[in-house]
Amino acid sequence: MILALPIKSASTDAALAPLFGNAKHFAFVNDEGTITTEPMEQTGGKDVARTLVAHNVDVLIVSHLGLNPFVMLKTYGIKVYFGGEKRITISDAVAAFHEDKLVEVTAENYEALLGGDHHSHTHSNAQTHSMGCGCGGHHVHA
Repeated sequence: MILALPIKSASTDAALAPLFGNAKHFAFVNDEGTITTEPMEQTGGKDVARTLVAHNVDVLIVSHLGLNPFVMLKTYGIKVYFGGEKRITISDAVAAFHEDKLVEVTAENYEALLGGDHHSHTHSNAQTHSMGCGCGGHHVHA
């Protein structure tokens, strides 16, 4: 089984990136628990999802994921789990997954866990933008 996580940096214990389609790196964890990180050349949820399909990913752990990439991943049999809205590192997310502490995202609970209006997060820049940040949520940047 291969787990994938969008992460903020190339560190093997980086925190999950808040935006799936804009993650600069991804962590991949195999059955033995070996963590590798790779830069993500693609941007945008559907292109990133295609890359994960090509990597034969079985499980994705995310804090936010748009509807179109969610549907694409589910179509290819990739299970999606909600890593929560708070900061979580790769090791903590993987441990929570193996301890069955993460909620699998389904068509029935997608809107409550990952949907746009219910989603909030802060960005590292201290600006308010008149256009969206691309995450799909409705919020003010902190």
